[in-house]
Amino acid sequence: MKKIFLCLVFSSLTWCAFAQDAPKKNIHAEFDRTFMPGGGFNVLIPKSKDSLGTLSGGMVEFLFYTHVAQNDDSGPSHIRLYGKLNMLNSSKKNITDFFLYAVGLDMSLERNPKRNYFIPYFGLEMGGISNKNFGTTLQFTPTLGMHVVSRQNLFVNLQAGYMYPVNNFDLLQGYAFQGGVNFSFW
Repeated sequence: MKKIFLCLVFSSLTWCAFAQDAPKKNIHAEFDRTFMPGGGFNVLIPKSKDSLGTLSGGMVEFLFYTHVAQNDDSGPSHIRLYGKLNMLNSSKKNITDFFLYAVGLDMSLERNPKRNYFIPYFGLEMGGISNKNFGTTLQFTPTLGMHVVSRQNLFVNLQAGYMYPVNNFDLLQGYAFQGGVNFSFW
């Protein structure tokens, strides 16, 4: 009888020890960051791909300001304002490099995501595109994207859009794809 009683006490203590709720991580973050440098890769597939080829190249990006508020307040949880500079090389040999520059704003589609990854967003980039043969023109690109990782010191983003140039519209308009990383050491 004593052994049964001790087994019951021991098993109930063991059950109580393991049945307690583990402390939950607080992923509700609120922070503002300024000037996070970064880089990435861009691909532009113009409508006139046969004559221009596919344009691709490295990118330097500066995240001027970001605001993250994962709470129940109205509005988007993630807002980013950034600038980028790109040198795009053509897959065709006789086409000179393109220089693309833009300022962009993106906002998350979700109000209060309960995670720091795979957060969808929409945005708009405005800037210009220059080439020795085609000149310089203003362009704007509506975008859809995903914050693959969204942390206080690190953003990893994938986005797609459609570029609309003001001049040379039939030649330069096309799909734009981008992958980028922004980071901060402090």
